[in-house]
Amino acid sequence: MTLNKNTHGVAIVTGASRGFGRAVASALLDRGWTVVGDARRREELKSTAQELNSMRFIALPGNVTDTSHRAALIARLRLPRQLV
Repeated sequence: MTLNKNTHGVAIVTGASRGFGRAVASALLDRGWTVVGDARRREELKSTAQELNSMRFIALPGNVTDTSHRAALIARLRLPRQLV
């Protein structure tokens, strides 16, 4: 899939608080995507959300190995569509 400026969607990015995950989240936001960002470190994810400064970044701290957290991530995929 090519991610261009004309493509808009919702993506879950794990490890979004730093490194590669943060870079992917930033690139998707730049291209108009809504990003549900996940990371285990709550404070780092909060800091990332503030620095990215986008209403399309939804921070959801937690551990993807936890079944209930994965369900919450998937549930958030529906949120942006309901707000439009």
